[in-house]
Amino acid sequence: MIETPARITRVDGDGAWVTSAAPSSCGACGGKGCGSSIFARLWHPREPEYRVDNPIGASPGEAVVVGVPDGALLGAVLAGYVTPLLVLLLGAGIGQAFFGEPGAILGGLSGLLLAAAWLRRRRRPGATPVVLRRDDTLPGQACASRRGG
Repeated sequence: MIETPARITRVDGDGAWVTSAAPSSCGACGGKGCGSSIFARLWHPREPEYRVDNPIGASPGEAVVVGVPDGALLGAVLAGYVTPLLVLLLGAGIGQAFFGEPGAILGGLSGLLLAAAWLRRRRRPGATPVVLRRDDTLPGQACASRRGG
């Protein structure tokens, strides 16, 4: 199981919304100056939230460890990158064979739209991230039970 620290931002039924507390990939500048941090702030001005299963009943503000089953990351990469690329190339090839260059363009775009529709409907049982346990090692723990109130 792949594990990462996170913080619960809100609870929704038997699930929870978390923000990742993982450090940046590089850490050399603390995310203040490199190109990837600039683009990350541009596309996500707020910290992105992710929905996870919450079987331990963690509360908002708590630091937790979230786990993703082994193989789920590889499956997501194959589904999110490899499949759309292959469907794009297949659509472009079919379009090229029948209608030349305009057909290749339309076939490639059609392939991308088909792959996007498939990805939106795709659900893999057992690949959902889950809150595994509370994490007492994260700094800035905001749990009310810890503060005594």
